[in-house]
Amino acid sequence: MEIEYVPLTKFQIEPTLDDKFWQEKLNRSIKDCNSVSQLQEMATLLAAIATQRQGVIRGLVQDMFIFREIAIDQDDIANPPVPPS
Repeated sequence: MEIEYVPLTKFQIEPTLDDKFWQEKLNRSIKDCNSVSQLQEMATLLAAIATQRQGVIRGLVQDMFIFREIAIDQDDIANPPVPPS
């Protein structure tokens, strides 16, 4: 079995128009928010969504490896560093 390594950029993974509208709506909500507790709630929601999507990405990458013998560089799918608080 020969494994082909490809960059994640080889795949069409751009956000949809719906995703872009949702992002803009969320950006406006954050910008207009004056409540720390509401901001914390939004941040917690975003962390949950990011974690769920990261799991989906890793699962799809694993399926590509198993079924198509294609591997993605782990640096391409790693979580970004969390800035110090």
